[in-house]
Amino acid sequence: MLTKILLLVLALHVNATALKDRQHIAAIEELKRRVPPPTKSELGGEEADDESYARFLSVNDWNPIKAEPSIKQSMKWRKRVKPGNIRPRHCGNLCRQYAWLALTTGPGSKLREEEDINDSTNNNLPLDPPYYCPPLQSWRTTRHGLPITYFRCWMWKPNEASSEESERHLAYHIHHLIRRMPRNVSRIAVVFDMEGFETWMLPYIHRCVNILRLHYPGRAGAMCFVNCPSYFTAVWKVISPWLDDEIRSKVFFAPKTVNDIEKSIMYLNKMNLKTSLM
Repeated sequence: MLTKILLLVLALHVNATALKDRQHIAAIEELKRRVPPPTKSELGGEEADDESYARFLSVNDWNPIKAEPSIKQSMKWRKRVKPGNIRPRHCGNLCRQYAWLALTTGPGSKLREEEDINDSTNNNLPLDPPYYCPPLQSWRTTRHGLPITYFRCWMWKPNEASSEESERHLAYHIHHLIRRMPRNVSRIAVVFDMEGFETWMLPYIHRCVNILRLHYPGRAGAMCFVNCPSYFTAVWKVISPWLDDEIRSKVFFAPKTVNDIEKSIMYLNKMNLKTSLM
């Protein structure tokens, strides 16, 4: 009797999953009908594939009518910014700061993490992150496969760049993370080291949040905050409403003992993190 019940429950689960899959496929097709996919050349090399449409549907209750305005707005933005065409030279002021590091492993990988590389006025520094992985190195991921970016707030000087460069830089960096994803992984991990945070940075943070929320739904896998100042609880009450529920659910505040990048990665590796959209 118990076996029959278990088989019935399993059959119901399989049927429900199949039904949901069919509904999702139908929603994707309907959204593509409403907003036809632009060509890769129009988007600067990006492909508006089924997964792209699914990500916008996933944050709009899989309702094509609700998702239509947001994906239209994002396609318009992509045609203008063309994230896939951006290179470090297009956002040199910010790439020279070494505030957003695309972590690597291998010989020489730690040099980019050294604090003595902190003079953003040194025009001789190579721009970072490099478009291609440095020789003998490989892009670093969590144990789940999420590519890792290490944000160092004390080195970030967003006021030294125009709003256009800031937009290009964040688009470049998110596209960089996407290119670093292993197969079957579609989410990212960012460790935010908030040492040196000041409240004047909030408008720039708002701008960054909007680009992630409006143009890269379903990409957040883990947003880990470390070394937050004592007053950051009040600051978070300002930032949190800028996020949607999907991003907010991926935010983690590490304990005080987690105070550097290696400990942060160990902290994330202990978690069960979602690696794909579904």
